[in-house]
Amino acid sequence: MPIIHQKHGIGHHTLVNTHYLSSVDTDVFSPEYWYSQKAVIGEAKGRGTTLLLKTPENQNWVLRHYRRGGLIGKLLYDQFLYAGLSRTRPFMELNLLEDMQKQGLNVPVGVAAQVRRSGMIYRADLITVRIPDARELHQVIQEEALDEDIWLEVGRAIRKMHDVQVYHHDLNVKNIMLDNAGQVWIIDFDRCAQRQASGWKKTNLERLRRSFEKERRRTATYHWEQHDWNTLMVGYRHG
Repeated sequence: MPIIHQKHGIGHHTLVNTHYLSSVDTDVFSPEYWYSQKAVIGEAKGRGTTLLLKTPENQNWVLRHYRRGGLIGKLLYDQFLYAGLSRTRPFMELNLLEDMQKQGLNVPVGVAAQVRRSGMIYRADLITVRIPDARELHQVIQEEALDEDIWLEVGRAIRKMHDVQVYHHDLNVKNIMLDNAGQVWIIDFDRCAQRQASGWKKTNLERLRRSFEKERRRTATYHWEQHDWNTLMVGYRHG
């Protein structure tokens, strides 16, 4: 997919996937713009609010404004240290998504990214295509137990990501999606990157396991047990 870089003034840059936009009007990164168009069809809560959009062309997009988490997020909120355009969070994420798409991974498609720099600080936004008919794995297993084949597919999806040396900074049960066709998707590649060696892959998997255990403790009904994890790992090991 052809990605182009556009400059809109001092410190203001965008990346645009020209399959979806020939160029970018920076209003597309404004929540107020989409609300005025009555195009906001939902919100997803996280560190901030992510907007689910329906465009005039009947496309489903997701608009995310980058925000900090933890204690530092209470102070800096959405400000990040600028260390070069190629190292900004949205440019890194969009380029990584494009690379994974080329390698056949089930990940979101990037539409556009925006960086607004002021001195050594920048703020940023990202638009991706919403995965159709998909829900978080976390939501699904609150409602039903999954067949063994699905757990195998979850393991295979993670292995496929690891095989192309992609480290996922926050691999957890809420960043894995299942669609109506039974396909597994991995989302939220903020602060993710390709890494060398392999030691970090075990850490990735341990983080995912802890997220299952944490959610099972705090959720009244949760269809996840040790044998489900074992099946996931069979899928992972056999790729």
